[in-house]
Amino acid sequence: MRFLSLFLHCVCIIGLLGCGATAAEAQADTGADTITVTVPAITPAITLVQATPTAAALAQQVEIGVKPDPGQSRGYQTTPDELVLISQKAADGIEPYESAVDGVLNWANRKWKYNFKKQETCKNADKPDWLDEEGGVPKLYARALAYHLTGDSAYAQAVEEILQEMMSEVEQIDLKEQQCRLNFGWGTPEIVAAADLLEGYWLNHTCTGPTTTLYEDTTIGSGKCKVLFQNWLVKNPYYLVSYTAEEAKSNWGAAATTTIAYIADYLWDRPDVRLMHRMPDPKQRGSYAEIPLTAKEAYAHANQLMLDRMNGYGVELHSTNSCDYLAGVQQNKKWEPVKSQISENGIIPEDARREESCNVPQYNGEYQNYPQVHLGNNIQQCELMLRRGDASCYDNIDHSEVPDYTYVDAKGITQTTHLYPGRGSIERAIKAIIIDTETEWKHDAGLEIAYRYYYNHHTLPGFEKWFAEFELDRPSLCSQDACFGTLTHGFADDETPTLPPTVSPP
Repeated sequence: MRFLSLFLHCVCIIGLLGCGATAAEAQADTGADTITVTVPAITPAITLVQATPTAAALAQQVEIGVKPDPGQSRGYQTTPDELVLISQKAADGIEPYESAVDGVLNWANRKWKYNFKKQETCKNADKPDWLDEEGGVPKLYARALAYHLTGDSAYAQAVEEILQEMMSEVEQIDLKEQQCRLNFGWGTPEIVAAADLLEGYWLNHTCTGPTTTLYEDTTIGSGKCKVLFQNWLVKNPYYLVSYTAEEAKSNWGAAATTTIAYIADYLWDRPDVRLMHRMPDPKQRGSYAEIPLTAKEAYAHANQLMLDRMNGYGVELHSTNSCDYLAGVQQNKKWEPVKSQISENGIIPEDARREESCNVPQYNGEYQNYPQVHLGNNIQQCELMLRRGDASCYDNIDHSEVPDYTYVDAKGITQTTHLYPGRGSIERAIKAIIIDTETEWKHDAGLEIAYRYYYNHHTLPGFEKWFAEFELDRPSLCSQDACFGTLTHGFADDETPTLPPTVSPP
């Protein structure tokens, strides 16, 4: 039960809630039929096997920057002011700005031809098509970017109309299809960022959408556009994806924690709202408890989940082939078994096992899709933290050595492993692919975002080789992680990038 113990320990430390909840029965209407979900009782005051080293630091978070005024964008991957400067440089013919703006406007002018469903399902990685990284997501996000790049309010109107239709037509997302938890982890950050770029435009506009934040309540009413959209994010993507944020330590988990961090941050002006966070029961697959969190609590918890995943303190509860079992075909017998983490060698075991093994000391030089999409999503969350004045994700490295780290795996078996110093580094994980094995990098938008930060803050040799990995593919488009990285994070040869503007976290 270390998994639930860890959460409750962090809950108590940062004051999320009293350390107790009662057993209950919850029902979720999926549209096709009704399933009954058992919500397990949570025992108060459970003691951790080992406290996570970053929990206390998060508990003492200092608010950095200032809270924006109503109608002012918070900034996720970029801000309106940054986009105006980018547009000016593009107009002067400066690269990579000119090509990047042209690329975004190309996407912004493509037709929107997608339909929303009352009960949205995810039959494969490309569904619903309005959420796909080659479908609706880049068209929506590009329109929001184009509004500030051109000053043309027709783009903002188009974004508002799409979001209005989304929150009034999509009443629920299917909880039973696991693919939905991944797809909405991939696509939701850009939807949030698009809405944020609309902040000043729709400040006093009226829309129709969900009047509550409860998944089971499908009541639609009128109100301020942003408030109703915030309700939709809480009752649908957050409720859906929070489950995966807890149980997955692979690229699924990286996408999930990014999404719940984005949504929690976007709720900065709604201290009254409680985000229902689903905690899976490790002993009974499909069962969960619902924990109500404020936006501030949810944001801090999303970041803690991410850091624990990176540093090896999380436990994979989703996969039947998890590295956290420390045995099976996923562990190569030539080397010591390795649990989920970013290893001291920069390997992401929970995604390395998909093409090689959990415990490879080095990638084999062939294209590593899963570690790259994992890092792309992780970088999105690092960038959000940076824009809230916190560089700890980008700079993270766990120097502690834990020779006998003990945890309970998804089968309830107590496991003991060796955690080595130097693990948890995003920079090291990128180096493991680009430098150590000279593997092609295809998730260019995410790499460009990381490149801008590490340009002035890299600590490892070989950094100068990063640029060649995305230079030939510019301008970068969208993947299952970030979008349009060249536009938002590219810079000219004679420029030295600076840190982005910050506003305080929720």
